[in-house]
Amino acid sequence: MTLPLSWPRVVALHLGPGLAGLAVFVAVAPVLAAAALPPVWAMYAAVLLVLAPLELYLVRRLRGGRDEPDTRWPRPGRLLRLLAPTLAVAALAPGLVQWLEPGLHDLVPLPSWWRLDPVVAGAGRPGWQTAVTVTGWLVCFVVVGPVVEELYFRGVLLHRLPTTRPAVAGAVLFALYHLWQPYAWLTVAVFALPLAVVARRPRGLVVAASTHVLVNLVAFVVLAVGAVHR
Repeated sequence: MTLPLSWPRVVALHLGPGLAGLAVFVAVAPVLAAAALPPVWAMYAAVLLVLAPLELYLVRRLRGGRDEPDTRWPRPGRLLRLLAPTLAVAALAPGLVQWLEPGLHDLVPLPSWWRLDPVVAGAGRPGWQTAVTVTGWLVCFVVVGPVVEELYFRGVLLHRLPTTRPAVAGAVLFALYHLWQPYAWLTVAVFALPLAVVARRPRGLVVAASTHVLVNLVAFVVLAVGAVHR
C-alpha cells in the first residue's frame, strides 16, 4: 500500500519543479527578448531541460511499486465512457472562470516579455521563428508537458496526498505549480479537477493524459485559427 506523504513534502514536491521552471524562464526570456527572439522559447527550454527530466526523475524516486504509476490502457469501451465526460468537463468548465484572467493579469504586473501565447509570440516574425514557435509549442505544451505532468502529478503524487479530498487538493496544488502563469491559477485548477477525479479510477491515468493532450491541442488550434482570421 502506498503511504501518504507529509504536507510539507507534498507542497515541496508540487512547487519545487515549478520554481525550477520559473527560474529558467525568468533567466532566459529577457535575453531572448533583447535578441529579438520569441521569449516563449524560454519556456520550451524550461520544459525540455528542467521540468520534464526533473519530474520523470521524481516519478522513479517516489513510485510505490512496479505498478505505479498505472499506465495500463482501459478497454476501448471503458476508455470512451471515461474519456467523453472527462474531456467535456475539462474543455468547458474552465470557461466559467477564464473570463477573469484579463483582470487578474492586470493585478499581477508582469514584464512585456512574459507572454506565453503562441500566436502573439509568432506574430510579425520571420517565418523560421514562427515555425520554431509553433513546433516548440506542440512538442512542449501538447505532448511532452502534459504526458509527463500526468505521470508525475496524477500518476504518483495524487495517490500520496494526506487528505480525504485528494482530487481537490491535487487540482489546487497543480495550479500553484504553474508559477509562470499566476493569472491562470483558477482556470488551471478547474481544468485539473476532472483529470484528478478520473485518474483515481482504475486505469484512469491514460484517460487523464489523453484529455490533457487533447484540450491543449484544441486550445492551440483555436488560437491559431483565430489569428489567421484576424
